[in-house]
Amino acid sequence: MPPDNTGAESPLGPQAASRGSHEIVSTERSDEEDFMSKQLPAVRRLTLACLVLVMLAQAPPASAVGLERPYKGSCNTVVLPVTPPGVVPQELRIDTDCTLAHLGRTIGVAEQFVTPTGQSGATVTLLIQNTSVLTAANGDQLRASFIGSGLLDLTTGEVTFIGVETYDGGTGRFVQATGSSTLQGDASIVTNRGFFTVNGRIAY
Repeated sequence: MPPDNTGAESPLGPQAASRGSHEIVSTERSDEEDFMSKQLPAVRRLTLACLVLVMLAQAPPASAVGLERPYKGSCNTVVLPVTPPGVVPQELRIDTDCTLAHLGRTIGVAEQFVTPTGQSGATVTLLIQNTSVLTAANGDQLRASFIGSGLLDLTTGEVTFIGVETYDGGTGRFVQATGSSTLQGDASIVTNRGFFTVNGRIAY
């Protein structure tokens, strides 16, 4: 029968066997540490990339913070009554042909409502409100609203008006536009023509 080697010691003795097992474990640990040392830079890069993406997602768009700048210009108008005389408030469509800072040659369309608020002799006081869309030379649009007061001279048909025009978004570079201007001008209910100027500030 072959000799039973169960429990036999290493030919080099128990200390040599112990050293061999430690060397195997040491080699395995060295391989593991080498693997981890190679993987850590990649993990760090991935973590940094994820943090950058999160910061970009949370940051407001650049267009949300616009530079405020002076805004002024002038417009010629053509007024078209939408409702018949005597209807209160009277609705008007106003087509504008303007030259405006930051927009250049501009075409606008406004929906206006005019409400008489009082009369003294031949002068009628008016409340004027409108919303409009201004289309710049390159096609970008600016939305605006106006509220103001006017005086109608019944003897001449002339209207003078003044108020505040406010800007609230649009398209293209004006998508986040804000600002306001003083708007004043005059118009005729006889010729249905008018003219006004704006002077204020706008951010986009």
